[in-house]
Amino acid sequence: MLTPIYMPKFGMTMDAGLIVEWLVAEGDTVAEGDGIVVIETEKVSTEVESPAAGVVVELNCEVDDEVPVGAVIGYIESA
Repeated sequence: MLTPIYMPKFGMTMDAGLIVEWLVAEGDTVAEGDGIVVIETEKVSTEVESPAAGVVVELNCEVDDEVPVGAVIGYIESA
């Protein structure tokens, strides 16, 4: 089953977030709750947790990409 990783919304005025650093690569195994990406907004820089356990199969965005809230930034495949 594929689980999408979405750009989260951290505040009422947030429209997009900047990908500062991927903490995982395609092919990495992650547990639910593991840090997977660092996102920066106008007010905060925060680590986003994995929504599921499994293998990172696709990262759709690169470092320094500004991504709209709700966009899929990657996928995790779980058993």
